[in-house]
Amino acid sequence: MTGRPAAWAELTAELDLWAAEGRQAYFWWRDDDAAKASPALDRLLELQTGTGAPLALAVIPALAEIRLAERLTLQSGIVALQHGYAHHNHAMAGEKKSEFPANRPLQARLSDIQQGQQLLAAKLPPQFRQPVFVPPWNRMAPDMLPDLAEMGFSAVSAFKPRGAYWAAPGLAWLNTQLDPIDWHGNDHPVTAVASLKAAVALLHGMRGGVNPLQPVGFLTHHLRHDAFLWDFVGTFIAAVATHPAGRWLDTATALTIGRPAESAPPVTRTS
Repeated sequence: MTGRPAAWAELTAELDLWAAEGRQAYFWWRDDDAAKASPALDRLLELQTGTGAPLALAVIPALAEIRLAERLTLQSGIVALQHGYAHHNHAMAGEKKSEFPANRPLQARLSDIQQGQQLLAAKLPPQFRQPVFVPPWNRMAPDMLPDLAEMGFSAVSAFKPRGAYWAAPGLAWLNTQLDPIDWHGNDHPVTAVASLKAAVALLHGMRGGVNPLQPVGFLTHHLRHDAFLWDFVGTFIAAVATHPAGRWLDTATALTIGRPAESAPPVTRTS
């Protein structure tokens, strides 16, 4: 088994506890930076077909090519999410990368997102699109959140366990929390084990009532995978899918997990 056996055993043991309590642990899968048809994309889609796990593909609108759209429309079990606009870093020197940092005028940021919506609508049929916004590098200025709901998005997806279901009136959080890639080097086995431990910690916290109920989001980047990561991703998906307490969800269903019983707070329209 890819990675340290003890880390996999910890994940299985935690899922066993969920099963013993008659509970289901929910997972969802997001892959970022899709723009072109490529051998890496083919391998990702083959993995999705082989496992049957629903996949949310974060597509960069300004860079998306027609061959990508043609490839996706041949596949079932996949939806496209809007991944920013052009995946261009606008952060100031010394700041963490962001396409939508606070230093940019709000209207410029919103204009980019609207253009991205139009591009994806022109390139992909509606049945392949989900109204979930994925900011590049998983970060954006928070003053944009209310506007995303007005623009028709149902959720925003970043990288952190959510503390609350709603990001803004009418806009939910649908986050990822597990990333097996080592972005600062090539020691992917270490970060992969860390992602397994993060999954165990999140599941343990939810089972004990410390963390709010939420789907566990698995984040991949098909263009950055080496042989180890491809093996790890396939093993992780299978480990969840074959456990009685594990279940992979499509994006729309994932949004129902942990949703407050009361109706969504209304979106405040501006004149």
